[in-house]
Amino acid sequence: MTTLPSFAGRVREWPVVSFPLLVLSRFFRLELLERSFGLAAQAFVALLPLVIAVVSVFVDDSGALIAGQLSDRYGLDQVARRAIESLFTATTDVVTISWLALAMSFLSAFSLSRRLARTYAAIFEVPPLPRRQTWHGLVWIALQVSLLIVASTMRDIYRSQGGVIEVLAVIGLVATWLFVDWFGVRLLVPAVANRLIIASAIVCGIGRLGVTVWAAIYMPTAMSDQAAQYGPIGVTFTIFTYLLVNVVVYLAGPLLVTSWLTWRAERSAGRQLTLDT
Repeated sequence: MTTLPSFAGRVREWPVVSFPLLVLSRFFRLELLERSFGLAAQAFVALLPLVIAVVSVFVDDSGALIAGQLSDRYGLDQVARRAIESLFTATTDVVTISWLALAMSFLSAFSLSRRLARTYAAIFEVPPLPRRQTWHGLVWIALQVSLLIVASTMRDIYRSQGGVIEVLAVIGLVATWLFVDWFGVRLLVPAVANRLIIASAIVCGIGRLGVTVWAAIYMPTAMSDQAAQYGPIGVTFTIFTYLLVNVVVYLAGPLLVTSWLTWRAERSAGRQLTLDT
């Protein structure tokens, strides 16, 4: 006679097959913490200079503009504002090497896209991006730079406007996040089923909302305190922390989705084995 396991038996087995433990196990087995630090550091030295360069096409002092937007966004005090301005602005004495720095930033961003592609491939357990499709990394760079600019513009809109315009700007920002998350993963790991990418984008979108709330609380105090103690270096550390949290969210989406599928499959197999015996 086939019997189902008792409730006590299920409780004893739960820690072994639990979803949270599976996620943590895969997180450390895939070395995602170490990968996140590397990706965040590379993003800091690659994407931010590219954003400044792109914005400089439209305005004269792009560094000062970005520094001002960051300061206004988090309501920073004068000490933090001066630290950010010194970090993002440069004197004319370094213009001669700016093109070399821009080229290095672009190469670093391309390397970042390839590293992220390998990380996604490891999470989804699919082959890495083929060499003949390395141009996907170039599209990914343009996508990320565009996202930073568009997201900043939409934030300015819903802060300066009210009513329907504010609601539409927030909806547009969330929709942009979802599209970029979906299309970015689609570019870097084309071998993955589209339904998994869509699910990952939705999870990442929820994570982005959480990061937005966290940043609104953490960034003003952290930037002000770090700037008062260490100046621009302290601001750099705070921005890096923000990038690191975002990278973890980017990786957490695919990790949670793939771990859920694995957990469901193992659970179904275990139930079937129990019924058979």
